[in-house]
Formats: sequence, C-alpha cells, structure tokens
Amino acid sequence: MNHSIDLRQLRYFMALSEALHFGRAAQQLHISQPPLSRQIRLLEDALGVELFHRGKAAISLTEAGAAFLPEVRRTLAQAEKAVAAAKAAQAATSATSSRRFVLGYTTVFDRSAIPDVLEPLRQRFPGWRIDMRGKHSISLVRDLRNGAMDAAFIGLHTEAPGLALQTVREEPLVVALPSGHVLARRRQIALEALAGAGALPLFWFERRLNPGFYDHCQAYFERVGFMPERLPEPADHHITLGLIAEGRGVALMPASMRKLRRQGVVFRPLGATLTMGIALAWRADCALPLLKPLLALARKSFESERP
Repeated sequence: MNHSIDLRQLRYFMALSEALHFGRAAQQLHISQPPLSRQIRLLEDALGVELFHRGKAAISLTEAGAAFLPEVRRTLAQAEKAVAAAKAAQAATSATSSRRFVLGYTTVFDRSAIPDVLEPLRQRFPGWRIDMRGKHSISLVRDLRNGAMDAAFIGLHTEAPGLALQTVREEPLVVALPSGHVLARRRQIALEALAGAGALPLFWFERRLNPGFYDHCQAYFERVGFMPERLPEPADHHITLGLIAEGRGVALMPASMRKLRRQGVVFRPLGATLTMGIALAWRADCALPLLKPLLALARKSFESERP
C-alpha cells in the first residue's frame, strides 16, 4: 500500500462526499470529471479501502468513507490554520524588520565622544533594528535630507539647512605633535608658536569635506594671523597620528582624540578659544517614536559633560 497522500486528494474527497456526484463535485472544484475520478481512485489505492459505493445513478459513502470524512475535515482545517500561522509570522517579521532606525555619527571625533545612546534605545525599543553609521558630517546631512538616515550626530558649524539641531557636546581643540618636538615640552601651545621658525606643516582637511567648519576655522586663523603650511589630512586618524610620530607635521584635533594613544605623539592644550562641537540633527518632520527618547538621552549626556 502506498501511503503518499496529498492535501489535494483530501479536498477532492471532501467535495465528492458532500456532492455525492462526480459531475457536481468536479464543477465545484473547477476541474473536469476525469481528473477527479483518477485522484479519488489513487486515494483509495493509497488507503487500501473503498471510500464510495459507485452506482449507475448515484454514489454514497462506504463505512470506511464515513469514518474517514470527519478526520479529513479536521486535517484540512488544521492545514488552513498552519498556513495562516505561517503567513502571520511572516507578516510580523516583515513589520518588525521594517521598523528600522538609522543613526549617524561624525567620524571627526573619537567614537567615545558620541553620546552612548545605542544600548539604551535598543533596550527601550526591542522590536526595532537600530543601525549606526559613521561618516563625515556633510555626508550625514545629505543622508538626513534624502531620507537615508533618521538622525545623526554631526560636527557643529556644518551647514544643515532644513534640519533641527541640538548641541550635545563641545570640546576644545588640542595640538597633536611629535613627542620629540621642541614645543612638546610646553604645557600649552599658542597658535603663533605652531607657525614660528622651524614649524612643521599642519595636517588640515579639505574645504569640500565640511565647508561650514572650514570657513569658521579659516576666519579665526585669519583673525589671529595663523597662516601655516598645510598638508592634506588623511581620512583615518590613526594614519594622521602615524605621520605625526614620524615628524611629518602637526594637527589640531578634538580633545577626545587624546584617547587614541600613539607612541611618538603627544597632545597639548591649545592656547586659543577654538572649539569643536557635536549636534544631534534630524528632520523636523520625523515622527518616529525613537526620536524623543534619543533627544533626551543626548541632552542628558551633554548636561553630564558640563563642569
């Protein structure tokens, strides 16, 4: 006996047991009569029993068929429940996966300078997928405006028209210079000293990377007469520190960069009121439920940083 039975055969059997007529059952199933007759015969062969008495004018269920019918109803009902459960689970998964929040952060600062909001947000919103992406501030602003990102920690003085901003951190710039440099003995270094006799070039970023902050610093440099020789700043801070350790130049960095300890490099406070800040930026029309808690976490972090 072949026990291979599929749900289609069970559906055919139930339709025929209710209609008790091959023609009417085939019509209800939207098939022709021969396939129906063939599948019923295959079902009977698989079970090893006759399910119907076949007469010239009508058919009827055998005892085996009558006993088989309620179990078939339960089996088909359970199959429908299984299909519905699978579809519901898929819909829930799709809905959850679509609940995604993308948070950006500026790579100009050390990651430790970015408020620690990721884990608190994940704990509060376990059904959301929260991704963090590091980029230059100008790229973060572009992603926010075109909808590829929901919020971002950007550098202050970045041009961000149409975005809402909340300052979350402000820290002074420090000088990174070779440990063997004559100025490394000083506890604080003035900008004028960096441009004095025997001065090393300054690693500095290109204006296209952040026109707003570039122009802000340039205006300050011109005001105090700081006009050093400049070298293109590498995109990776570790590379920049490696070049400084080799005596190739100096750099102005946020104070949090002092955590990137590198042999041959020392950091000294800058004798100037030049700072870098971080602001949380978002689209004013953002209605995602994560935004308000994110703002509160960022504000709390900023308040704890204040002296």
